[in-house]
Amino acid sequence: MKKSIILLAIVIITGSCAKMNDKHDEFLARGETVYIGKVDSVRSYPGKNNKLLFRYWISDPRAKQVTVSWGVNDTLHKTLTIPPHKIADALEALFDSADGITEGNHTFHWVSSDDLGNKSMVFETLASVYGNLYQEKLLNRRVTGTDVDEGTGDITVSWANASSEEELGVEVSYVTRGNEAKTIYYPGLGNSVTLENVDYTKGVTYTTLYVPTPGAIDTFFTQPVSMPIRKVTNVALGKPVTASDVLTVGNAAQAPENAVDGNHATNAGRWVSTAGAGPHTLEIDFGETYEISSINMWNGNGGYNTGFPMTLYAWIAGAWTEIHSAPDITEYSAAFSPVSTDKVKLEARGQTRLFEIEIYSIITY
Repeated sequence: MKKSIILLAIVIITGSCAKMNDKHDEFLARGETVYIGKVDSVRSYPGKNNKLLFRYWISDPRAKQVTVSWGVNDTLHKTLTIPPHKIADALEALFDSADGITEGNHTFHWVSSDDLGNKSMVFETLASVYGNLYQEKLLNRRVTGTDVDEGTGDITVSWANASSEEELGVEVSYVTRGNEAKTIYYPGLGNSVTLENVDYTKGVTYTTLYVPTPGAIDTFFTQPVSMPIRKVTNVALGKPVTASDVLTVGNAAQAPENAVDGNHATNAGRWVSTAGAGPHTLEIDFGETYEISSINMWNGNGGYNTGFPMTLYAWIAGAWTEIHSAPDITEYSAAFSPVSTDKVKLEARGQTRLFEIEIYSIITY
């Protein structure tokens, strides 16, 4: 019994040694596997249109090329020739759509090789690629208000908060009152900025700048949009007028044009109607259609001291339509429901000594 056990053990050991010899023979047959140094480090810098710049470092002088693979099962690849360089030098490689790069997040595998076909272990790095999908989701910084200084032409623009930490700033383009085209970049924009000497009637446009990551090789711009310059404008100022009557015909100090000349401070700048209950009417032709929504009036003799009942009409769909009325006008301001019209008619019931009438529209330039 003991001899059988010993014999069985010898057989098992002999078989195991034979298998080990088979492995050894296989190793000797294919030769020793030699690994060269792999890539030491890789950094990625995205750009527009699926561009991706890599900077990589490799210190093994035997490495003559490096193959970069990505995609499902690493089906996409690009082989780079490694030029002579110092160990500390960064080498660069630019990838784009022509290499099969698509927008999104990718895992890249780097394998270096020498002239004998020896390869390195895999170096793995992650990188994000940006293209049209990223571009299309970018939002312009929202304008919350504009305040126009008519004297200087300065516009104070109020902004909402930035919608993303990736926002760099805003670029604004406009024409000055001296007809000089200007484009100004405001980096790290806060909630207010002043544009100087602007001819706002020629429009103001702006675009918002973004970088998806620090160090990106390109800056992304939103599509330029018009900045809404909203200004409350007296659309009656200096416009043609027609009056039903004048106290003294030919007296320039009483002419109907005085009611829209911008002066409401002197007696010599009034429209003065004939005496009596009237009605006395003053028609103002804007020359184009505006949406109007408020009125200012001043009436009196040597001050704003005599009043009259009035009704204001607008020319709508070929007929005069009442849009506002008041019982006693001396110094008067009021808002009314907005209407679109190209002319208005003031009807006064009582002698009128009108310094000025202002009709306001909110105009967006």
